[in-house]
Parts: sequence; C-alpha cells; structure tokens
Amino acid sequence: MKELIEKLLLKESIEFNGSIAELKEKIEVSTEQKFRLEWISENDFKILSKISLGTFILNSNSKYFEGIKGFGKLKELKNGKTKIDLIAKLRIELYFIAIIPLLILVGSFLNGEKIPLLSIFLIPFVILWFWVIYRFEEKMLFRKFRNFTMTE
Repeated sequence: MKELIEKLLLKESIEFNGSIAELKEKIEVSTEQKFRLEWISENDFKILSKISLGTFILNSNSKYFEGIKGFGKLKELKNGKTKIDLIAKLRIELYFIAIIPLLILVGSFLNGEKIPLLSIFLIPFVILWFWVIYRFEEKMLFRKFRNFTMTE
C-alpha cells in the first residue's frame, strides 16, 4: 500500500543557481510571489497556493485551511547551486471522499437496503475527479515556484 501511495505523490526537483542563503534572500525580498512560503525548519519549507478552486481558498492566510500545498527540502550542492526537492503529500480530503461513501455502502449492505448500482460506479469517479483537480492545482503551484526560482 505504501508503494502505491508513493507513486501517487507529486514529486519534483529543481536546481537553483545559487546557495541556500541566496535563495532565502530572494524569497525574503520578493514581493511578487504567486504563492506563500512558510519555513518549517532551517532547510524545510511549505509552499501554499494563494488561490485554490478545488479547496475554495482565495488568498487565505488561515492557519486552519491551507488549501493546496507542497513541501520542499533544500540541499546545497558542491557546484554552488541548491537542489530543491518538492513533494505534494496525499490530501486528507481524498481519504474522506473515499472512506465516507464506503461506510455508507457497508451500512446499507448490513441493514439489508438495496444499494443503487449508480452509486457503486460513482464513488471511484468522484475520488478520481477530486484527485485530478488537486493534482492539477499542485502542478500549478510547483510551476509557480519553479518559475520564481528560475528568474533572476
């Protein structure tokens, strides 16, 4: 199961043409970021999309509802560059979207109620639909971050 989840995660590596300190300075002085960045530790950070249609977030600074996000790790390379590893973890909403309908189906089956055939086919479609929307927005967020790091 863990291998399947690992394959579903969005991962990307970027090389920044400069040191970690230079990248941090660029992030600190820039006012035209199309994303928010929060430092978790010295070399670990979280990037958050300012706009997310899939999670209904528009320029939110809420600590409770973060919307589309990715996590990054910085590693300084010997050639004076910085490697940035980005990863988008599996969203908790996908677990709820998968588990709640399954519980309803099991409950209906145990109570002897007839399960509509449409709902059996609809559940995987809904899960896939939300996964595609979230993945698209995660890719957009990573692209914004990559474009930001690549500009001078």
